Amino acid sequence: MIVKDKVSWTRLLFHFRGSSIMVTWPRILTVTISAMIVTYVELRYDIQAYTLTTTPFLLIGVALGIFLGFRNSASYDKFWEGRKLWGALVNTSRILARQTCFLIESSHDTEAVRRFREIFVKRVIAYVHALRCHLRKEDPAEEIKKFLSPEDLAHVLKSSHRPLAILQQLSRDLAAARQQQWLSGLNHPVMDAQINEFTHILGGCERIKNTPLPFSYSVLIHRIVASYCIFLPFGLVETTSVLTPIVVLLISYAFFELDAIGDEIEDPFGLQPNDLPLTAISRNIEINLLELIDDPDRPEVLKPVNDILM
Repeated sequence: MIVKDKVSWTRLLFHFRGSSIMVTWPRILTVTISAMIVTYVELRYDIQAYTLTTTPFLLIGVALGIFLGFRNSASYDKFWEGRKLWGALVNTSRILARQTCFLIESSHDTEAVRRFREIFVKRVIAYVHALRCHLRKEDPAEEIKKFLSPEDLAHVLKSSHRPLAILQQLSRDLAAARQQQWLSGLNHPVMDAQINEFTHILGGCERIKNTPLPFSYSVLIHRIVASYCIFLPFGLVETTSVLTPIVVLLISYAFFELDAIGDEIEDPFGLQPNDLPLTAISRNIEINLLELIDDPDRPEVLKPVNDILM
């Protein structure tokens, strides 16, 4: 995610980091060059047979704007839902860690309880990192190995679904605490509800990740945008004359950028500059939870690099 202090309007005009222009400039350049060729041929040889009126382009442009607006709205809904789910993950992690510190207790076996709390909270941290790696299709081994025992780590890495395997271990831990009478029958459902919330968050993130917009709809939008921008000079050259390439440049920039933005934010869990900063959120959860169990080995808060927070 791009994290930048508010800048002036004029500086924003020339700010390219994180802009989709780095993706769309070849398309815009191609369309602009074709517009220059059409304009030159029309003005040099006065060929009238292949010119069009602006009416079809006005009608198609309005429809295309509506399509792109709907598509970008749907993409942003996925982006915002993803952010809400990770906000819920932050809250649920803190709640479960806090409950672990105060609801799991024993009057005679305090050292065993302290050790259990530490293992349980670190397992929650491992789940957060495993979820992030699961969504980004990364190997979580390096991220979670310091929070799990070698046996638990081996079990998780052998599983086809690493976050779910950790949730299963958390449920077993609660059952063991209940059996040891460290956790009362009244408080067990309270903590188990937070693990259920982890499962809901996992399912919600997977739904966003694995449900793209219909492929046929995306193909249709791409084709219409490309065709519209390619044929646009034929409808403008009679009215805009030598300014046709400039007008086509501006219009194609708007449509290609809107198209690219819809593609970019459709998957909010990736590693692009405009994606959600899952690594930073995971690190903040890790720091918060380690503080709750008084663990001195806490990492530093992640800082933006070149205004980008991953």
